[in-house]
Amino acid sequence: MPTTPTPETASDRCTDIPVLVLNGPPGAGKSTAMRALRRQFPSLTTFGVRVFFERQAEEGTSLGLKAKEATVHNRWYPDDIIVEGLISWLDENVSSATYIVLEGSFPHNRELALALERALGSRGLRVHRMVYLDVPDAVCTERVTNREVCVNCETSVADAIPVPGSACTLCGRQLVRRPDDNLQNFRERLARHRESAVELLAHYESLGVAVRIDGTAPPAQVAAALEAAAPAARAERDDLADQLGRTVQAGR
Repeated sequence: MPTTPTPETASDRCTDIPVLVLNGPPGAGKSTAMRALRRQFPSLTTFGVRVFFERQAEEGTSLGLKAKEATVHNRWYPDDIIVEGLISWLDENVSSATYIVLEGSFPHNRELALALERALGSRGLRVHRMVYLDVPDAVCTERVTNREVCVNCETSVADAIPVPGSACTLCGRQLVRRPDDNLQNFRERLARHRESAVELLAHYESLGVAVRIDGTAPPAQVAAALEAAAPAARAERDDLADQLGRTVQAGR
């Protein structure tokens, strides 16, 4: 008896969406790595905690106001609010996403990694790769305490401190410094990252999806290693399957 094909469900489609977690200490070069990923996958969709909640606050959403209130006396967003933001972001973006990258040191601990897996799993998704940029503390410190961010080429930074007389070499816009890049704040951020990084890496290594990249290598080498580690987009997998199918047919 012939069967009637069932239409593809959202869950079926989602299983084909590659999901990559890009992690590492502050100053590891994650922004540079993201530029390399965008060149490789121009249509990727990204979630980063700081960027997401800054946008929510700018738009005056209830979630943005809740996050802002929660950080009045606490420099970090509470995990439960981060998870709420992640779920909101997924609900808004999954239907149109073709490649997902979770950036900006999210998740920053094992508990958030488990919450991420639950949120992804309920939508037919999973983490295909976790890339960790390995950089020693001394290099991170030098990079962060001396870095300047373009208000145009990079994500705008809330409450950024203008750098007098500065200009981006790419677009000519003003450069700024992030308030949390001062030495004391940076050391707190770095210590917080190191505290949870061991468990976080062990978790993704147990899943067989973790890849470490030397973040002190020249940018071109880091980009090449990232390109090799990143899971292929669906279109690339389909091309490989077609090529394999043609090879099998030709060998018969």
